[in-house]
Amino acid sequence: MAAVPLLFGLLALFVQSDGRPYGLLEGNPQDWKDPGYLQIVWAESPNFGPRPADAVIDTIVLHHTANTTLGGVVRWFATTESQVSSHYTIGKDGSIAQHVSTFDRAWHAGKSVDKFGRENLNNFTVGIEMVNKGDGEDKWTDEQVEAVRLLILSLKRRFPLKYITTHEYIAVPKGRKNDPKNFPWEKLYGTGLEIIR
Repeated sequence: MAAVPLLFGLLALFVQSDGRPYGLLEGNPQDWKDPGYLQIVWAESPNFGPRPADAVIDTIVLHHTANTTLGGVVRWFATTESQVSSHYTIGKDGSIAQHVSTFDRAWHAGKSVDKFGRENLNNFTVGIEMVNKGDGEDKWTDEQVEAVRLLILSLKRRFPLKYITTHEYIAVPKGRKNDPKNFPWEKLYGTGLEIIR
């Protein structure tokens, strides 16, 4: 398994012609090992589709995984049975797995609507999962939160991002989701994006 570093807050955009990064997970997802702080590895999910041709990617949706390991998410997202994915998942140590190209539509938001009345947020958002039980007691680590912040800043170089929102805020019906529970939002204030939660 080769990893590509997230350097100086700017994603190393070494991508292949299909939009996938060169840091590939080779072999079986069952053999997963966290790549380490700010290291990004491709861990492909089959659960994605094309974005609408006119989609403008302007929003980040943050989620918690409701489990305790990055490897568990990689294995679950690698199955068609799960019918779910995100573009990225960030581990407790700041390891980053990318599951779907950001040019494609990951299946992370489900039935959703934003504060502007736009529906089907999977069409125009980047989904970032963060390893956390979601019980309100599992702590967010500094490494994980910093990796989220730096990833968002790097994605701003590629897309005209304006907003960060939560799965809780966009999920339909209201109350269907509660993630990311107790996230330290103040640590994302310097991203220059409006936080809607």
